[in-house]
Amino acid sequence: MALSGMRGLSVFISDVRNCHNKEQERLRVDKELGNIRTRFKNEKGLSPYEKKKYVWKMLYIYMLGYDVDFGHMETVSLISAPKYPEKQVGYIVTSCLLNENNDFLRMVINTVRNDIIGRNETFQCLALTMVGNIGGKEFSESLAPDVQKLLISSSCRPVVRKKAALCLLRLYRKNPDVVNIDGWADRMAQLLDERDLGVLTSVMSLFVSLVSNNAEAYWNCLPKCVRILERLARNQDIPQEYTYYGIPSPWLQVKTMRALQYFPTIEDPNARRALFEVLQRILMGTDVVKNVNKNNASHAVLFEALALVMHLDAEKEMMSQCVALLGKFIAVREPNIRYLGLENMTRMLLVTDVQDIIKRHQAQIITSLKDPDISIRRRALDLLYGMCDVTNAKEIVEELLQYLNTAEFAMREELSLKAAILAEKFAPDLSWYVDVILQLIDKAGDFVSDDIWYRVVQFVTNNEDLQPYAAAKAREYLDKPALHETMVKVSAYLLGEYGHLLARRPGCSPKELFAIINDKLPTVSTSTVAILLSTYAKILMHTQPPDVGLQQQILTIFKKYESYIDVEIQQRAVEYFELSRKGSALADVLAEMPKFPERESALLKKAEDAEVDTAEQSAIKLRSQQQTSSALVVADHPPANGSAPAANHLTLVKMPSQTISDTQESSVTYEEAPKENGAPLEVESITTNITEINNESKVEPPSTSHSASPADLLADLLGPLAIEGPPAVEQHPAQGLEAKQSSIGDLALATLEDQSNSVQPVVNVEEKFHILCTKDSGVLYEDPHIQIGLKAEWRAHHGRLVLFLGNKTTSPLMSVRALILPPSHLKMELSSVPDTIPPRAQVQVPLEVANLRASRDVAVLDFSYTFGTALVDANLRLPIVLNKFLQPITLSPEDFFPQWKALTVHSLKIQEVVKGVKPMPLPEMANLLMSLHLAFAPGLDNNPNNMVACTTFFSEATRAMLCLVRVETDPQDRTQLRLTVASGDQHLTFELKEFIKEHLIDIPRIQAAPPPALVQPQLPAAAPATYNDPGAMLAGLL
Repeated sequence: MALSGMRGLSVFISDVRNCHNKEQERLRVDKELGNIRTRFKNEKGLSPYEKKKYVWKMLYIYMLGYDVDFGHMETVSLISAPKYPEKQVGYIVTSCLLNENNDFLRMVINTVRNDIIGRNETFQCLALTMVGNIGGKEFSESLAPDVQKLLISSSCRPVVRKKAALCLLRLYRKNPDVVNIDGWADRMAQLLDERDLGVLTSVMSLFVSLVSNNAEAYWNCLPKCVRILERLARNQDIPQEYTYYGIPSPWLQVKTMRALQYFPTIEDPNARRALFEVLQRILMGTDVVKNVNKNNASHAVLFEALALVMHLDAEKEMMSQCVALLGKFIAVREPNIRYLGLENMTRMLLVTDVQDIIKRHQAQIITSLKDPDISIRRRALDLLYGMCDVTNAKEIVEELLQYLNTAEFAMREELSLKAAILAEKFAPDLSWYVDVILQLIDKAGDFVSDDIWYRVVQFVTNNEDLQPYAAAKAREYLDKPALHETMVKVSAYLLGEYGHLLARRPGCSPKELFAIINDKLPTVSTSTVAILLSTYAKILMHTQPPDVGLQQQILTIFKKYESYIDVEIQQRAVEYFELSRKGSALADVLAEMPKFPERESALLKKAEDAEVDTAEQSAIKLRSQQQTSSALVVADHPPANGSAPAANHLTLVKMPSQTISDTQESSVTYEEAPKENGAPLEVESITTNITEINNESKVEPPSTSHSASPADLLADLLGPLAIEGPPAVEQHPAQGLEAKQSSIGDLALATLEDQSNSVQPVVNVEEKFHILCTKDSGVLYEDPHIQIGLKAEWRAHHGRLVLFLGNKTTSPLMSVRALILPPSHLKMELSSVPDTIPPRAQVQVPLEVANLRASRDVAVLDFSYTFGTALVDANLRLPIVLNKFLQPITLSPEDFFPQWKALTVHSLKIQEVVKGVKPMPLPEMANLLMSLHLAFAPGLDNNPNNMVACTTFFSEATRAMLCLVRVETDPQDRTQLRLTVASGDQHLTFELKEFIKEHLIDIPRIQAAPPPALVQPQLPAAAPATYNDPGAMLAGLL
């Protein structure tokens, strides 16, 4: 493509390159496009040189990213030119500008066919290149027979046959039905005898594609492939131009071994022996050298050889040699080689009799868990999980638990699940299993699914000898100052059932157990409150002789929750209160739990669902998949018989998109039991029949599922969706007006504009927002048509959120739009949202967040969609608040006081007397501070009525900034306190002080006026509802 003679084109390119900004470039391009359009209107006056020049300019403009929507006819007409320069321009520019569905291509099919069947080899190459680049059904139907003839022709030069093979491969991939390959087995066998390595490499690419769809038809080609490998391994008759850094045609070697993996086995003993000799030569001759290019080529051949050895199930001696070679690779410094070594060693686990050999490298694999590259750490985790058995389970699980302390958020969920599965499968004794699960919950509570603690409860219940030990361990964990809510659940459950077995131990009397559990009650969620109420009833039942003071405390709590808004907690409190007054009836109903029936572990089922395929199946999938999407959608696939799908059956499908997804989950199916009142269906719900309360307390307590895996979280969010339409909401007398008034959260739905939607939320959006301010996963919004869930991960000043948009109906949601309105202190990037969400489907939309500086402003999600003729628009506040960028830190007195004294500037240390504080005991206030990611430091202040807390704030401006907080309370008046906040940035100090102050002030909730037609029921006056975000309400009042 000699452009030096086209002065006008050179000047135009120079002008574009000299533009100082994008606007100047656009003006210059628009001027040139106008000139080209004018000249093309008088096409007859254009010389071939001018037409060629303008078409080159159009291509350059198109390469700059501008739309070129004219001149296609002039471009296509150049293909029919008799001279090479014009024809070359026509073919090249047509390949770039037009796709396979463009109508202009029909005009040149005959011209292209004439060039292919003609005798001018240059024109043949141009035509084959364009057809191979564009493809398309019409080209396949019209030109495939002519391309096949060129490929098998003995009179064509190798350069033409190479292009013919690749062109036929493209046509076959795009439209396998229209390319006639009947009887091609014998032709392929002849083509594999080709001596020219260029033609042979192109033919082998075609052969790999053919044999991947129908290996049975090409058995006669198998000895030919072995012969090709022998020729390459012995470096026989290999031209110098096909030798890459001393390796004979590595591309052909890789393709040939890949083709052999599609055959089930090799029956011919001579061919099998010859192939193993070649593989042995490759294994022995590969080593790590300093030359990067040679390393890449030799290792590409080596790892394909390893895959072939595993596929053929070679002798144990060769397998041992492969493992030893991989063991050497995982110890080198080059990260790419370590990654490939770990990945292939994981595949080797699928082969029998090599696991003991792989165990010899266990120490090096554990070292890889600490590698700086997260991809290598993931492969090391997969390998440790696969190689674990009863002989090394204890050591591997202990290493995983130790690694859990430093693992990043992206791996903790997977790490927790695999550690729990290994502990269950290979536990040497059940007490060790209990220790492991409790440590797991303590270290990674947010990433531990409820299935894990459900399972440990089943084990403890079914093994009487284990019950005192499990209860004692649960009691020990309750002494910790900071405890995850999942640990509170499991500890309370175990102590409620088996705490009486510890009655003679110090610190384990019923009164002491009640006191330490009751300290956690003010800070837990609704589902945990239900468990704690059952625990109190059990403690009361086991207290012999009865303790009047303890009984009065517990009954007071039951009485308090009789008017609670949640119907399950309300029902438990009422029934437990009545049972407690009947004396012996309580012991009969709340008798000790019977043993659980034997059933398959939910964790093991997860592991089976996530099992990797065999090496050859993985290879086939990777080679045959045409990835065209990145939007991950969960949808119900209707069965073939047309019956309605189960409400809990979801599958992952792909949505069209412009980017390529890095997940390979399009065929994985996730199932989850439907839920009632937040509990799995396998867990019996509380009924009004008092005799069934013991059955209710038998099962696993309700799940909040804050730390489920991404796929499980999707199932949780879509679990209760009804195919027939929105679920009917049953109004209970105690809910009545409250449900009507607060179904729309006035503060969580941002008041940016008047929202006159006919469709209203079915959940309290305000409450969901405030829950997500302290949790990292849950439901953000729900109406009769859609459910929006959220899951977040935070690391320093960066955050990654995933919005789950779930269609609850049997009709598609159209015109879906999501726009982020970020505050000035946040940098946010939302991935594209598909315009349509299919019926019963769910879309994942990632959102990246970076914190620039401290602020209490929140981002708003402007979300809208169309259902039928109704337009639904909602502005939702996103729970990206200040405490998300705080990391608790514990300081000793030696570290704390120098920092506190150093911050003497008034603007860096702000003190304020806060009045109107919500009265609360000191433990509850400490739990409140810890929920805001402030580490409570007991003992630093000599005054027992004062508290000191420390944290680190992360932002792009301040990086890691230490923050110190002191709260001085007045024991005579709990409604006021003195708050002191200090940090190295005055803006951060003020914002953090105001943020803490907002959570301490008790602001009465303003009730909305009820609709005229609504009869207001009598609500108990004992429990007035309050906003969870007083600061937001204070801002509204001011």
